[in-house]
Amino acid sequence: MTNDKEALFAKFLDYLHSEQPSPEYLSEPPESANSFDPYQMVAEWTALRHEVKQQGKLLRSTQETLQQALEVTRTDREQLQIRLEASQKQALAQFEQQQEKLLKELLGIVDALDQACTYWQAELEVSSVTESPQPAAQKSFREKLGEWFAGKKSQSPVSKKSLTSESLSEILTSNQQGVELIRRSLLEVLRQRRVVPILAEGKPFDSQTMYAVGRESKTDVTENTVIKEVVRGYLWGERVLREAQVIVAAREIGD
Repeated sequence: MTNDKEALFAKFLDYLHSEQPSPEYLSEPPESANSFDPYQMVAEWTALRHEVKQQGKLLRSTQETLQQALEVTRTDREQLQIRLEASQKQALAQFEQQQEKLLKELLGIVDALDQACTYWQAELEVSSVTESPQPAAQKSFREKLGEWFAGKKSQSPVSKKSLTSESLSEILTSNQQGVELIRRSLLEVLRQRRVVPILAEGKPFDSQTMYAVGRESKTDVTENTVIKEVVRGYLWGERVLREAQVIVAAREIGD
């Protein structure tokens, strides 16, 4: 095998030393030319090959370093994205908690307005009924208000006039309408924020949105039907903002 290589190399040297006719596309040969040294050429090829290997190693090392840097950058970006999403979720959760607290406080105001509307409506109905003698302990709001005006006769010229049923009805109606207007405005504000009442009375009991505070025996109502709403419940979107507190119908013992 070694002899074959040496013979091949010898042929190559003979070819290089032989005079070959110049190709037609070449011009006249230069006046002076350096003598050809095949050993120098082989040495230069060897040096060039070594340089190429070194540059290849340097290139691979640079590629590995760049790949590691890219991996670190990708990992940092993923961690940053995770922290950013966690921060956004935490901020959103805190905002929802604060908003839920505010909405529940507004529901307390709605409850007070509901009670006020019920009270003024009841007093208005009482004032429209023909007066009948009542015990002192059961005086109506109209009588109490009339006594209060009577007690102020000496202090105010306006109160010297007797309080008629018509003027009392106007006062009660005005108060009832004013409270009802505020109540409706607040309910509209809540509705715009996706807060709506839970329809409970007359509906089957739903443990997901209702809480039973009592049971009453009813023969004309299907069992587990809501017969009275003690505290109105509200939904906030798909969530239960406040459960409805209700009384449900139950079968009488022995049925």
